[in-house]
Amino acid sequence: MKLRQTLFGRLLLVFMVFGAVMTIALLVVMQVSHRLYHLEFDQTVNRNLAQNYVAANFLLTDAPLTVDTLHRGIGKLAAANPEVDIYLLEDDGSIVASSVPESDWRRTRVDMRPIRDFLAGRSAPILAEDPRDAARKDVFTAAPVQIAECPADFLYIVLRRGEHQPGAAQLRTNYAVGEGAGVILTAALLAVGLSLLFLRLLTRRLGVLESAIRGFRDAHGIQTPTRQQPPGRLGGDEVDRLEALFGDLTRRIEAQMEALKATDVMRRDLLANVSHDLRTPLTTLLAHLETLYMKRSELTDDERGEYLQVAMRQSRRIGLLVEQLLEAAKLDAGQVTMNVENFPIGELLQDVVQKFALAARDRGVDLEAEIVAATTVVSGDIALLERVLDNLIDNALRHTPAGGRVTVAAQPQGVRVRVAVQDTGAGLTPREAERVFDRFYRGDPGRSSSAGQSGLGLAIVKSILELHGTTIAVDSRPGDGACFFFDLPVVVQPSSVIS
Repeated sequence: MKLRQTLFGRLLLVFMVFGAVMTIALLVVMQVSHRLYHLEFDQTVNRNLAQNYVAANFLLTDAPLTVDTLHRGIGKLAAANPEVDIYLLEDDGSIVASSVPESDWRRTRVDMRPIRDFLAGRSAPILAEDPRDAARKDVFTAAPVQIAECPADFLYIVLRRGEHQPGAAQLRTNYAVGEGAGVILTAALLAVGLSLLFLRLLTRRLGVLESAIRGFRDAHGIQTPTRQQPPGRLGGDEVDRLEALFGDLTRRIEAQMEALKATDVMRRDLLANVSHDLRTPLTTLLAHLETLYMKRSELTDDERGEYLQVAMRQSRRIGLLVEQLLEAAKLDAGQVTMNVENFPIGELLQDVVQKFALAARDRGVDLEAEIVAATTVVSGDIALLERVLDNLIDNALRHTPAGGRVTVAAQPQGVRVRVAVQDTGAGLTPREAERVFDRFYRGDPGRSSSAGQSGLGLAIVKSILELHGTTIAVDSRPGDGACFFFDLPVVVQPSSVIS
Protein backbone atom coordinates (compact mmCIF):
# COMPACT_ATOMS: atom_id res chain seq x y z
CA MET A 1 0.00 0.00 0.00
CA LYS A 2 1.29 3.43 -0.94
CA LEU A 3 2.42 5.64 1.93
CA ARG A 4 -0.11 8.36 1.06
CA GLN A 5 -2.96 5.82 1.32
CA THR A 6 -2.11 4.96 4.92
CA LEU A 7 -3.09 6.85 8.03
CA PHE A 8 0.59 7.22 8.90
CA GLY A 9 1.35 8.80 5.53
CA ARG A 10 -1.63 11.16 5.66
CA LEU A 11 -0.91 12.26 9.20
CA LEU A 12 2.75 12.72 8.31
CA LEU A 13 1.76 14.97 5.41
CA VAL A 14 -0.57 16.93 7.69
CA PHE A 15 2.18 17.36 10.28
CA MET A 16 4.67 18.48 7.62
CA VAL A 17 2.26 21.05 6.22
CA PHE A 18 1.35 22.17 9.73
CA GLY A 19 5.03 22.42 10.64
CA ALA A 20 5.80 24.50 7.56
CA VAL A 21 2.91 26.85 8.29
CA MET A 22 3.93 27.16 11.93
CA THR A 23 7.56 27.83 10.94
CA ILE A 24 6.51 30.63 8.62
CA ALA A 25 4.18 32.01 11.28
CA LEU A 26 6.93 31.92 13.90
CA LEU A 27 9.32 33.73 11.59
CA VAL A 28 6.71 36.41 10.93
CA VAL A 29 5.98 36.72 14.64
CA MET A 30 9.68 36.95 15.43
CA GLN A 31 10.13 39.62 12.78
CA VAL A 32 7.22 41.65 14.13
CA SER A 33 8.36 41.10 17.71
CA HIS A 34 11.91 42.11 16.77
CA ARG A 35 10.66 45.32 15.20
CA LEU A 36 8.39 46.13 18.14
CA TYR A 37 11.30 45.50 20.47
CA HIS A 38 13.50 47.99 18.67
CA LEU A 39 10.69 50.52 18.45
CA GLU A 40 10.05 50.25 22.18
CA PHE A 41 13.77 50.33 22.91
CA ASP A 42 14.40 53.47 20.82
CA GLN A 43 11.41 55.32 22.22
CA THR A 44 12.22 54.37 25.80
CA VAL A 45 15.90 55.32 25.50
CA ASN A 46 15.08 58.62 23.81
CA ARG A 47 11.97 59.38 25.84
CA ASN A 48 13.50 62.51 27.45
CA LEU A 49 15.40 63.71 24.37
CA ALA A 50 12.91 66.40 23.41
CA GLN A 51 12.49 67.47 27.02
CA ASN A 52 16.28 67.79 27.40
CA TYR A 53 16.48 69.88 24.23
CA VAL A 54 13.84 72.22 25.58
CA ALA A 55 15.48 72.44 28.99
CA ALA A 56 18.85 73.30 27.36
CA ASN A 57 17.33 76.13 25.36
CA PHE A 58 17.56 74.16 22.12
CA LEU A 59 17.44 77.24 19.88
CA LEU A 60 20.66 78.77 21.24
CA THR A 61 20.11 82.09 19.54
CA ASP A 62 19.67 85.73 20.55
CA ALA A 63 18.05 86.64 17.27
CA PRO A 64 14.30 87.30 17.13
CA LEU A 65 12.39 84.00 16.97
CA THR A 66 11.05 84.00 13.46
CA VAL A 67 10.26 81.03 11.27
CA ASP A 68 13.64 81.33 9.55
CA THR A 69 15.58 81.43 12.82
CA LEU A 70 13.58 78.46 14.05
CA HIS A 71 14.46 76.51 10.89
CA ARG A 72 18.13 77.28 11.30
CA GLY A 73 18.08 76.50 15.02
CA ILE A 74 16.50 73.05 14.81
CA GLY A 75 18.59 72.37 11.69
CA LYS A 76 21.73 72.63 13.83
CA LEU A 77 20.21 70.16 16.33
CA ALA A 78 19.38 67.68 13.57
CA ALA A 79 22.89 67.96 12.12
CA ALA A 80 24.26 66.52 15.33
CA ASN A 81 21.89 63.51 15.07
CA PRO A 82 20.96 62.66 11.46
CA GLU A 83 18.81 59.72 12.63
CA VAL A 84 16.04 62.08 13.77
CA ASP A 85 13.70 64.66 12.23
CA ILE A 86 12.83 67.66 14.40
CA TYR A 87 9.58 69.60 14.13
CA LEU A 88 8.04 72.55 15.95
CA LEU A 89 4.27 72.19 16.19
CA GLU A 90 1.41 74.42 17.12
CA ASP A 91 -1.21 73.20 19.57
CA ASP A 92 -3.38 71.82 16.74
CA GLY A 93 -0.45 69.92 15.21
CA SER A 94 0.38 72.36 12.42
CA ILE A 95 4.08 72.43 11.53
CA VAL A 96 5.78 75.74 12.27
CA ALA A 97 9.38 74.83 11.49
CA SER A 98 11.35 71.67 10.75
CA SER A 99 14.83 70.27 10.16
CA VAL A 100 13.37 68.64 7.05
CA PRO A 101 13.15 70.77 3.88
CA GLU A 102 9.61 71.86 3.26
CA SER A 103 9.75 70.24 -0.18
CA ASP A 104 10.00 66.82 1.54
CA TRP A 105 6.87 67.31 3.58
CA ARG A 106 3.91 65.07 2.74
CA ARG A 107 1.68 66.63 5.34
CA THR A 108 1.61 70.02 7.05
CA ARG A 109 -0.24 68.89 10.15
CA VAL A 110 0.34 66.06 12.61
CA ASP A 111 -2.32 64.21 14.61
CA MET A 112 -1.83 65.34 18.21
CA ARG A 113 -3.55 62.38 19.95
CA PRO A 114 -0.45 60.11 20.01
CA ILE A 115 1.66 63.06 21.18
CA ARG A 116 -0.72 63.81 24.05
CA ASP A 117 -0.74 60.10 24.96
CA PHE A 118 3.06 60.16 25.05
CA LEU A 119 3.10 63.24 27.26
CA ALA A 120 0.49 61.60 29.51
CA GLY A 121 2.96 58.78 30.18
CA ARG A 122 1.43 55.92 28.17
CA SER A 123 3.81 52.98 27.77
CA ALA A 124 5.90 52.57 24.64
CA PRO A 125 5.83 52.01 21.78
CA ILE A 126 3.56 54.84 20.64
CA LEU A 127 3.51 55.61 16.94
CA ALA A 128 2.70 58.99 15.43
CA GLU A 129 2.51 60.42 11.96
CA ASP A 130 5.69 61.10 9.99
CA PRO A 131 5.37 64.32 7.98
CA ARG A 132 7.83 62.93 5.40
CA ASP A 133 5.59 59.91 4.61
CA ALA A 134 1.83 60.20 4.39
CA ALA A 135 1.34 56.50 5.09
CA ARG A 136 4.05 55.91 7.67
CA LYS A 137 4.02 56.16 11.46
CA ASP A 138 7.13 56.17 13.66
CA VAL A 139 8.18 56.29 17.27
CA PHE A 140 8.96 59.74 18.55
CA THR A 141 9.64 61.91 21.50
CA ALA A 142 7.99 65.21 22.33
CA ALA A 143 7.96 67.98 24.89
CA PRO A 144 6.02 71.21 25.39
CA VAL A 145 7.85 74.42 24.46
CA GLN A 146 7.49 77.09 27.09
CA ILE A 147 9.26 79.99 25.43
CA ALA A 148 7.22 83.14 25.29
CA GLU A 149 8.67 84.47 22.03
CA CYS A 150 8.40 81.05 20.30
CA PRO A 151 5.42 80.69 17.94
CA ALA A 152 5.38 76.90 18.52
CA ASP A 153 3.85 74.91 21.38
CA PHE A 154 5.58 71.50 21.09
CA LEU A 155 8.96 70.09 20.09
CA TYR A 156 8.29 66.90 18.09
CA ILE A 157 11.19 64.59 17.22
CA VAL A 158 10.63 61.61 14.91
CA LEU A 159 13.07 58.78 15.72
CA ARG A 160 14.34 55.81 13.67
CA ARG A 161 15.20 57.77 10.60
CA GLY A 162 17.45 54.86 9.71
CA GLU A 163 14.32 53.17 8.40
CA HIS A 164 14.49 55.52 5.42
CA GLN A 165 18.04 54.56 4.58
CA PRO A 166 18.41 52.07 1.71
CA GLY A 167 18.44 48.42 2.87
CA ALA A 168 17.93 49.21 6.57
CA ALA A 169 14.55 47.46 6.86
CA GLN A 170 15.78 44.44 4.87
CA LEU A 171 18.85 44.14 7.07
CA ARG A 172 16.69 44.17 10.17
CA THR A 173 14.42 41.48 8.64
CA ASN A 174 17.36 39.31 7.65
CA TYR A 175 18.77 39.64 11.13
CA ALA A 176 15.48 38.65 12.75
CA VAL A 177 15.07 35.66 10.44
CA GLY A 178 18.63 34.53 10.89
CA GLU A 179 18.39 34.98 14.63
CA GLY A 180 15.36 32.70 14.94
CA ALA A 181 15.98 30.22 12.14
CA GLY A 182 18.32 28.05 14.16
CA VAL A 183 15.96 27.82 17.13
CA ILE A 184 12.92 27.18 14.94
CA LEU A 185 14.70 24.54 12.85
CA THR A 186 15.86 22.69 15.94
CA ALA A 187 12.38 22.77 17.46
CA ALA A 188 10.82 21.66 14.17
CA LEU A 189 13.17 18.70 13.79
CA LEU A 190 12.50 17.64 17.38
CA ALA A 191 8.71 17.98 16.88
CA VAL A 192 8.83 15.98 13.64
CA GLY A 193 10.83 13.21 15.28
CA LEU A 194 8.44 12.93 18.21
CA SER A 195 5.45 13.10 15.86
CA LEU A 196 6.79 10.27 13.73
CA LEU A 197 7.29 8.13 16.80
CA PHE A 198 3.79 8.90 18.09
CA LEU A 199 2.17 8.29 14.71
CA ARG A 200 3.93 4.98 14.26
CA LEU A 201 2.80 3.77 17.68
CA LEU A 202 -0.76 4.97 17.04
CA THR A 203 -1.15 3.42 13.58
CA ARG A 204 0.38 0.14 14.74
CA ARG A 205 -2.26 -0.18 17.48
CA LEU A 206 -4.99 0.74 14.97
CA GLY A 207 -3.73 -2.06 12.75
CA VAL A 208 -3.98 -4.54 15.61
CA LEU A 209 -7.54 -3.34 16.36
CA GLU A 210 -8.49 -3.64 12.68
CA SER A 211 -7.22 -7.20 12.55
CA ALA A 212 -9.19 -8.15 15.66
CA ILE A 213 -12.45 -6.65 14.33
CA ARG A 214 -11.94 -8.22 10.91
CA GLY A 215 -11.43 -11.61 12.56
CA PHE A 216 -14.65 -11.16 14.56
CA ARG A 217 -16.57 -10.16 11.45
CA ASP A 218 -15.32 -13.06 9.38
CA ALA A 219 -15.97 -15.52 12.22
CA HIS A 220 -19.63 -14.45 12.38
CA GLY A 221 -20.25 -14.40 8.65
CA ILE A 222 -20.60 -10.62 8.31
CA GLN A 223 -19.23 -10.26 4.81
CA THR A 224 -21.50 -8.03 2.76
CA PRO A 225 -21.85 -4.34 3.71
CA THR A 226 -25.38 -3.01 3.66
CA ARG A 227 -24.21 0.47 2.65
CA GLN A 228 -22.19 1.34 -0.40
CA GLN A 229 -18.91 2.95 0.52
CA PRO A 230 -18.10 6.23 -1.24
CA PRO A 231 -15.58 5.77 -4.09
CA GLY A 232 -12.93 7.74 -2.24
CA ARG A 233 -13.21 5.48 0.77
CA LEU A 234 -12.59 2.20 -1.05
CA GLY A 235 -9.18 0.87 -0.08
CA GLY A 236 -8.68 3.84 2.26
CA ASP A 237 -6.45 4.17 5.27
CA GLU A 238 -6.70 2.43 8.62
CA VAL A 239 -9.47 4.69 9.90
CA ASP A 240 -11.55 4.20 6.71
CA ARG A 241 -11.26 0.43 7.01
CA LEU A 242 -12.13 0.54 10.71
CA GLU A 243 -15.16 2.69 9.93
CA ALA A 244 -16.33 0.21 7.29
CA LEU A 245 -15.85 -2.72 9.65
CA PHE A 246 -17.63 -0.99 12.52
CA GLY A 247 -20.42 0.03 10.12
CA ASP A 248 -20.92 -3.56 8.99
CA LEU A 249 -20.95 -4.85 12.55
CA THR A 250 -23.25 -2.11 13.78
CA ARG A 251 -25.77 -2.56 10.98
CA ARG A 252 -25.76 -6.32 11.41
CA ILE A 253 -26.30 -6.06 15.16
CA GLU A 254 -29.00 -3.40 14.73
CA ALA A 255 -30.80 -5.54 12.15
CA GLN A 256 -30.65 -8.55 14.42
CA MET A 257 -31.90 -6.54 17.40
CA GLU A 258 -34.80 -5.14 15.38
CA ALA A 259 -35.62 -8.62 14.11
CA LEU A 260 -35.55 -9.99 17.65
CA LYS A 261 -37.79 -7.19 18.88
CA ALA A 262 -40.25 -7.71 16.05
CA THR A 263 -40.22 -11.47 16.60
CA ASP A 264 -40.82 -11.05 20.30
CA VAL A 265 -43.72 -8.68 19.70
CA MET A 266 -45.23 -11.05 17.15
CA ARG A 267 -44.77 -14.00 19.50
CA ARG A 268 -46.50 -12.24 22.38
CA ASP A 269 -49.30 -11.00 20.14
CA LEU A 270 -49.72 -14.45 18.64
CA LEU A 271 -49.92 -16.14 22.02
CA ALA A 272 -52.36 -13.57 23.32
CA ASN A 273 -54.64 -13.66 20.29
CA VAL A 274 -54.52 -17.41 19.78
CA SER A 275 -55.26 -18.01 23.45
CA HIS A 276 -58.22 -15.66 23.23
CA ASP A 277 -59.52 -17.13 19.99
CA LEU A 278 -59.22 -20.72 21.17
CA ARG A 279 -60.60 -20.14 24.63
CA THR A 280 -64.13 -19.20 23.58
CA PRO A 281 -64.89 -22.05 21.14
CA LEU A 282 -63.13 -24.61 23.34
CA THR A 283 -65.14 -23.48 26.36
CA THR A 284 -68.37 -23.65 24.40
CA LEU A 285 -67.47 -27.04 22.92
CA LEU A 286 -66.54 -28.46 26.32
CA ALA A 287 -69.69 -27.11 27.96
CA HIS A 288 -71.99 -28.69 25.34
CA LEU A 289 -70.16 -32.01 25.39
CA GLU A 290 -70.34 -32.12 29.20
CA THR A 291 -74.07 -31.40 29.01
CA LEU A 292 -74.54 -34.17 26.47
CA TYR A 293 -72.67 -36.60 28.70
CA MET A 294 -74.24 -35.63 32.03
CA LYS A 295 -77.82 -35.38 30.70
CA ARG A 296 -77.58 -38.07 28.05
CA SER A 297 -80.55 -39.90 29.51
CA GLU A 298 -82.70 -36.81 29.97
CA LEU A 299 -82.31 -35.05 26.61
CA THR A 300 -84.60 -35.60 23.70
CA ASP A 301 -83.30 -36.41 20.25
CA ASP A 302 -83.90 -32.81 19.09
CA GLU A 303 -82.03 -31.38 22.10
CA ARG A 304 -79.13 -33.73 21.54
CA GLY A 305 -79.08 -32.68 17.90
CA GLU A 306 -78.92 -28.99 18.84
CA TYR A 307 -76.06 -29.60 21.27
CA LEU A 308 -74.19 -31.61 18.65
CA GLN A 309 -74.66 -28.85 16.04
CA VAL A 310 -73.20 -26.26 18.42
CA ALA A 311 -70.29 -28.57 19.23
CA MET A 312 -69.63 -29.18 15.52
CA ARG A 313 -69.81 -25.45 14.75
CA GLN A 314 -67.25 -24.66 17.47
CA SER A 315 -65.04 -27.50 16.26
CA ARG A 316 -65.10 -26.01 12.75
CA ARG A 317 -64.15 -22.62 14.21
CA ILE A 318 -61.18 -24.17 15.94
CA GLY A 319 -60.17 -26.00 12.77
CA LEU A 320 -60.45 -22.81 10.70
CA LEU A 321 -58.32 -20.87 13.18
CA VAL A 322 -55.62 -23.53 13.15
CA GLU A 323 -55.69 -23.59 9.36
CA GLN A 324 -55.37 -19.80 9.15
CA LEU A 325 -52.53 -19.76 11.66
CA LEU A 326 -50.62 -22.37 9.67
CA GLU A 327 -51.26 -20.49 6.45
CA ALA A 328 -50.11 -17.17 7.93
CA ALA A 329 -47.00 -18.81 9.37
CA LYS A 330 -46.11 -20.30 5.96
CA LEU A 331 -46.56 -16.92 4.28
CA ASP A 332 -44.38 -15.20 6.86
CA ALA A 333 -41.67 -17.84 6.55
CA GLY A 334 -41.68 -17.68 2.75
CA GLN A 335 -42.62 -21.35 2.52
CA VAL A 336 -45.42 -20.79 0.01
CA THR A 337 -44.49 -21.88 -3.51
CA MET A 338 -46.40 -20.10 -6.24
CA ASN A 339 -47.64 -21.95 -9.30
CA VAL A 340 -48.09 -19.10 -11.74
CA GLU A 341 -50.21 -19.72 -14.82
CA ASN A 342 -52.47 -17.86 -17.21
CA PHE A 343 -56.24 -18.23 -16.75
CA PRO A 344 -59.51 -16.36 -17.45
CA ILE A 345 -60.33 -14.19 -14.48
CA GLY A 346 -64.05 -14.43 -15.17
CA GLU A 347 -64.17 -18.20 -14.70
CA LEU A 348 -62.46 -17.98 -11.33
CA LEU A 349 -64.83 -15.28 -10.08
CA GLN A 350 -67.89 -17.24 -11.30
CA ASP A 351 -66.71 -20.39 -9.52
CA VAL A 352 -66.08 -18.58 -6.22
CA VAL A 353 -69.40 -16.73 -6.36
CA GLN A 354 -71.21 -20.03 -7.02
CA LYS A 355 -69.40 -21.56 -4.02
CA PHE A 356 -70.81 -18.88 -1.68
CA ALA A 357 -74.30 -18.75 -3.21
CA LEU A 358 -75.87 -21.00 -0.57
CA ALA A 359 -74.22 -19.19 2.36
CA ALA A 360 -75.40 -15.85 0.96
CA ARG A 361 -78.97 -17.13 0.59
CA ASP A 362 -78.95 -18.43 4.18
CA ARG A 363 -77.89 -14.97 5.36
CA GLY A 364 -80.50 -13.21 3.23
CA VAL A 365 -77.81 -11.43 1.21
CA ASP A 366 -77.91 -10.97 -2.55
CA LEU A 367 -74.55 -12.15 -4.00
CA GLU A 368 -73.90 -10.95 -7.58
CA ALA A 369 -71.09 -11.18 -10.12
CA GLU A 370 -70.45 -8.29 -12.53
CA ILE A 371 -67.71 -9.43 -14.83
CA VAL A 372 -66.78 -7.29 -17.83
CA ALA A 373 -64.90 -9.20 -20.51
CA ALA A 374 -64.90 -12.59 -18.86
CA THR A 375 -62.35 -13.90 -21.34
CA THR A 376 -59.65 -11.56 -20.04
CA VAL A 377 -56.67 -13.74 -19.16
CA VAL A 378 -54.53 -12.86 -16.19
CA SER A 379 -51.36 -14.30 -14.67
CA GLY A 380 -51.15 -15.70 -11.13
CA ASP A 381 -51.54 -18.66 -8.81
CA ILE A 382 -55.16 -19.82 -9.17
CA ALA A 383 -55.31 -21.58 -5.80
CA LEU A 384 -53.89 -18.61 -3.88
CA LEU A 385 -56.09 -16.10 -5.71
CA GLU A 386 -59.11 -18.30 -4.99
CA ARG A 387 -58.18 -18.12 -1.31
CA VAL A 388 -58.05 -14.33 -1.62
CA LEU A 389 -61.55 -14.21 -3.10
CA ASP A 390 -62.84 -16.67 -0.49
CA ASN A 391 -61.63 -14.47 2.34
CA LEU A 392 -62.90 -11.26 0.76
CA ILE A 393 -66.40 -12.66 0.02
CA ASP A 394 -66.63 -14.33 3.43
CA ASN A 395 -65.66 -11.04 5.06
CA ALA A 396 -68.25 -9.13 2.99
CA LEU A 397 -71.04 -11.60 3.83
CA ARG A 398 -70.29 -11.41 7.54
CA HIS A 399 -70.48 -7.62 7.50
CA THR A 400 -73.59 -7.30 5.32
CA PRO A 401 -76.97 -7.43 7.05
CA ALA A 402 -79.94 -9.39 5.70
CA GLY A 403 -81.44 -7.70 2.65
CA GLY A 404 -78.05 -6.31 1.64
CA ARG A 405 -75.98 -7.00 -1.44
CA VAL A 406 -72.42 -8.21 -2.14
CA THR A 407 -70.99 -7.59 -5.62
CA VAL A 408 -67.92 -9.27 -7.09
CA ALA A 409 -66.63 -7.41 -10.15
CA ALA A 410 -63.76 -7.59 -12.65
CA GLN A 411 -63.03 -4.53 -14.80
CA PRO A 412 -60.08 -4.32 -17.26
CA GLN A 413 -57.98 -1.17 -16.94
CA GLY A 414 -55.42 -1.10 -19.70
CA VAL A 415 -52.74 -3.74 -19.12
CA ARG A 416 -54.30 -4.70 -15.77
CA VAL A 417 -57.67 -5.85 -14.53
CA ARG A 418 -59.23 -4.63 -11.28
CA VAL A 419 -61.00 -7.18 -9.10
CA ALA A 420 -63.33 -5.73 -6.47
CA VAL A 421 -65.60 -7.12 -3.74
CA GLN A 422 -68.16 -4.58 -2.57
CA ASP A 423 -70.77 -4.84 0.18
CA THR A 424 -73.58 -2.70 1.58
CA GLY A 425 -72.67 -3.18 5.21
CA ALA A 426 -71.92 -0.66 7.93
CA GLY A 427 -68.64 0.42 6.33
CA LEU A 428 -65.40 1.38 8.01
CA THR A 429 -64.18 4.44 9.80
CA PRO A 430 -60.89 5.97 8.54
CA ARG A 431 -59.06 4.48 11.53
CA GLU A 432 -60.55 1.04 10.86
CA ALA A 433 -59.64 1.29 7.17
CA GLU A 434 -56.00 1.91 8.12
CA ARG A 435 -55.80 -1.17 10.36
CA VAL A 436 -58.20 -3.60 8.71
CA PHE A 437 -55.32 -5.57 7.14
CA ASP A 438 -53.39 -5.87 10.40
CA ARG A 439 -53.13 -9.34 11.83
CA PHE A 440 -55.73 -10.16 14.50
CA TYR A 441 -57.52 -6.86 13.98
CA ARG A 442 -61.29 -7.28 14.40
CA GLY A 443 -62.68 -3.77 14.41
CA ASP A 444 -65.64 -2.63 16.46
CA PRO A 445 -67.82 -5.66 17.34
CA GLY A 446 -70.82 -3.37 17.65
CA ARG A 447 -70.55 -2.33 13.99
CA SER A 448 -70.43 -5.84 12.47
CA SER A 449 -70.90 -9.53 13.01
CA SER A 450 -67.17 -10.25 13.15
CA ALA A 451 -67.21 -11.38 16.76
CA GLY A 452 -65.50 -14.73 17.13
CA GLN A 453 -63.38 -14.26 14.01
CA SER A 454 -59.60 -14.59 14.14
CA GLY A 455 -58.76 -11.38 12.32
CA LEU A 456 -56.36 -13.26 10.02
CA GLY A 457 -58.42 -13.42 6.84
CA LEU A 458 -57.59 -9.97 5.43
CA ALA A 459 -53.99 -10.22 6.64
CA ILE A 460 -53.63 -13.44 4.63
CA VAL A 461 -55.18 -11.68 1.62
CA LYS A 462 -52.58 -8.93 1.88
CA SER A 463 -49.67 -11.39 2.12
CA ILE A 464 -50.87 -13.47 -0.87
CA LEU A 465 -51.33 -10.40 -3.07
CA GLU A 466 -47.86 -9.13 -2.11
CA LEU A 467 -46.51 -12.43 -3.44
CA HIS A 468 -48.21 -11.53 -6.74
CA GLY A 469 -46.58 -8.12 -6.81
CA THR A 470 -49.77 -6.21 -6.08
CA THR A 471 -51.61 -4.73 -3.10
CA ILE A 472 -55.06 -4.80 -1.55
CA ALA A 473 -56.87 -1.56 -0.84
CA VAL A 474 -60.21 -0.54 0.61
CA ASP A 475 -62.58 2.30 -0.17
CA SER A 476 -65.13 2.75 2.59
CA ARG A 477 -67.15 5.26 4.57
CA PRO A 478 -69.32 4.62 7.62
CA GLY A 479 -72.84 3.68 6.51
CA ASP A 480 -71.91 3.22 2.81
CA GLY A 481 -70.41 -0.24 2.90
CA ALA A 482 -66.89 -1.17 1.87
CA CYS A 483 -65.15 -2.02 -1.41
CA PHE A 484 -61.97 -4.13 -1.33
CA PHE A 485 -60.03 -4.20 -4.62
CA PHE A 486 -56.72 -5.26 -6.19
CA ASP A 487 -55.16 -5.38 -9.68
CA LEU A 488 -53.71 -8.26 -11.70
CA PRO A 489 -51.66 -8.12 -14.91
CA VAL A 490 -53.55 -8.84 -18.13
CA VAL A 491 -52.12 -11.44 -20.48
CA VAL A 492 -54.87 -11.55 -23.15
CA GLN A 493 -57.32 -8.74 -23.83
CA PRO A 494 -61.07 -9.50 -23.55
CA SER A 495 -63.17 -10.58 -26.51
CA SER A 496 -66.65 -10.73 -24.97
CA VAL A 497 -68.81 -9.25 -22.24
CA ILE A 498 -70.73 -11.17 -19.57
CA SER A 499 -72.90 -9.49 -16.91
